[in-house]
Amino acid sequence: MRLKYGLENLGLLENVSFKDFSLGLSQEWNCVDKSVLHREKFEMMKKHWLEHPGDIRIKGDVRVIFMDEFLIGEGSGGTCVYLGLGNDGYGKAVKKIPKKSLSHLALQEKNVLAEPKAKNSKHVVKYWNFVEEKGEDFVYLILELCEQTLTSFVESTSLDKLHEALTEILRQILNGLSDLHSGPSSILHRDLKPSNVLQDVEGKFMIADFGISQILKSKSTHRSSPGKGTFGWSAPESLRDGRYKKESDIMSAGMVAYYVATKGKHAFGTEKYRLKNLLDGKPVGLKKIDDVQLKDLLSWMLQLKPEDRPPANEALKHPYLRSNEEKFDMLCDVGNQPEIKQPKCQNSDVRKQLNRRTKWMKRIHDEVLKDLKTFEEHNKKRTVTYKSSWASCLRFIRNVDQHWYDNPRSRLSPYIKEGNYKEYFMQRFPELPLLVHKIIRSTDWKTRPKLQQHFT
Repeated sequence: MRLKYGLENLGLLENVSFKDFSLGLSQEWNCVDKSVLHREKFEMMKKHWLEHPGDIRIKGDVRVIFMDEFLIGEGSGGTCVYLGLGNDGYGKAVKKIPKKSLSHLALQEKNVLAEPKAKNSKHVVKYWNFVEEKGEDFVYLILELCEQTLTSFVESTSLDKLHEALTEILRQILNGLSDLHSGPSSILHRDLKPSNVLQDVEGKFMIADFGISQILKSKSTHRSSPGKGTFGWSAPESLRDGRYKKESDIMSAGMVAYYVATKGKHAFGTEKYRLKNLLDGKPVGLKKIDDVQLKDLLSWMLQLKPEDRPPANEALKHPYLRSNEEKFDMLCDVGNQPEIKQPKCQNSDVRKQLNRRTKWMKRIHDEVLKDLKTFEEHNKKRTVTYKSSWASCLRFIRNVDQHWYDNPRSRLSPYIKEGNYKEYFMQRFPELPLLVHKIIRSTDWKTRPKLQQHFT
C-alpha cells in the first residue's frame, strides 16, 4: 500500500492473533490495523504477548506493554506514549501521564476532546477513553493511533515533496482550527507546533495534544500567565501578557506552514533572534518564500496584531488554498458586481484599484479573444469593447462564463483543452485572483451576499 506523501510501501500488516493469558482470558484478539510505520512494533508485540503474557497491562479495553520497545512518543513532565491494541483489533496510542504533577492536564485534554466540535472534527485526533485506577501513579489517555508527527514527516521528506504536500497540510490544519473555533464555547489549542500535528495511516494530518487548551464560553480572549505553550511557536500577545485568542492559533499555524515550506526553518529567524522578531512582528524568513500566493497568506497569518490576522475559515478562502475553478468563480462573482459590470460606475474604491492599466488582452490567443468578445443577447449578436484594465478583464471573464455555452466552441479546442475555459484563463492570469482577493478582503465587499462564499 503506498500512502500519500511518499510513505514507503511496506505492505499491510497481516492479521495477527493474540491470546490474553495474563487474566485467564481465552478470547483471541486479531490485529487488523493497517499501520505501516508501526508494523514492526505490532509484530514485536505479537511475539512478546505470547512469550511474556505477564507484561500485558489492560487499560480500558486496550492491551499495552509499558516497555521501551513499544514507546512511540514522549512529552513534557514524564509523559510517555505507548503502542496499544484495542479490543476492536485496531491500534491505539496510550498516553501515560504522571498523576501527581500532570493529571490536571490529562483531565483538561479529555474534556476538550470530548467536546462535540472536537469529537466530530475530521481534523482533530480522536479520543477513546480516560483511565484512572486506585493505587496507580499514572493516569491514561487512550487516543487514535497515528503514523508520525509532522516533525518526522518534514525530516524524512524532500523539499520538492513538501511543496507539493503543503497546500493540503495547511488546509487540513486550518479546517481543524475552523472546527475548534466555531460557534459558542470555542476551543483554543494554545500549543500548535509541528510535533502536535499528526499524520494518520491514510496520509491525513490532524491536530493533537490538547493539554493546555481552553474552552471559551462567552469571552473572546483567554488570559493566563505569559509563556504558556512552546517557545518560538506562540503569538506575541501570548508571550507579552498572556492573552490568547483564536487568532493566536492562526499565527502558530502560519509558523507551522512556514516550517513545512522551508523543511524545518522558522519564519522569525534563528533561535538567537526569534523572540525579538516575534515581539516586533518581523517574520524575517518570508523573503525566502518564492510563491507569491503562499507568501501573502503567511504574511496575513503572521501579522503582529491579532485583529489583522484572518479567522481560520477566511484563511481557507485564500487563493493559495483554492482550486483554479474556485478562483475563477470568485473572479466571475466579483466581475458581476454592479460597479464592475457597468463601465459607467467609476466611483467605487474597489473599481478605482482595479482600473490600473494592464495589457491583459495580449495574453489571450487572438482567435479566443475574437470569438469571446462577441455573444448573443436577445437573439442579436453583440460585440463588446474592453479596456486595458483589470476591471475590464473581470467584466470579460464574467461574460465568458455567462455565454460560453451559447454557441459551439469546438473551434477553440486548439487553445482551450477539453473546453476547460476556467483552467485556460487561470493560466493566462495567474496573479489576478490574489490581486482581487487582497483588494476585496480589506473592504466591506466581502460581506456582500454574492461574495461571502469566497471571502468569509
